[in-house]
Amino acid sequence: MPEDDQRATRNLFIGNLDHNVSEVELRRAFEKYGIIEEVVIKRPARGQGGAYAFLKFQNLDMAHRAKVAMSGRVVGRNPIKIGYGKANPTTRLWVGGLGPSTSLAAQNTSTKVVRFLVSN
Repeated sequence: MPEDDQRATRNLFIGNLDHNVSEVELRRAFEKYGIIEEVVIKRPARGQGGAYAFLKFQNLDMAHRAKVAMSGRVVGRNPIKIGYGKANPTTRLWVGGLGPSTSLAAQNTSTKVVRFLVSN
């Protein structure tokens, strides 16, 4: 479970990428696991290391599913390595696992309580 891993974030580091891999290819390979908010690809100069990328998912559960399913899979021409990226500071708290029976009023109340706790 992602909440059991203190390093888990919604950002994934994707290493050992083919230098020619595109954002479209990465999105196509990973979007089945959740909503990807951002893709950043880094391509060091030849001889300075391999290409790598960071994918930011909408939430931790999506990132975790992608990490588990895609580790070692081939994207482009290389088997990729996946780890959690660094967390970006935020004032938001993700509350997952709310069932469909949770009313909108209860969700809004939870949001107000969380905002109060974060701001104090």
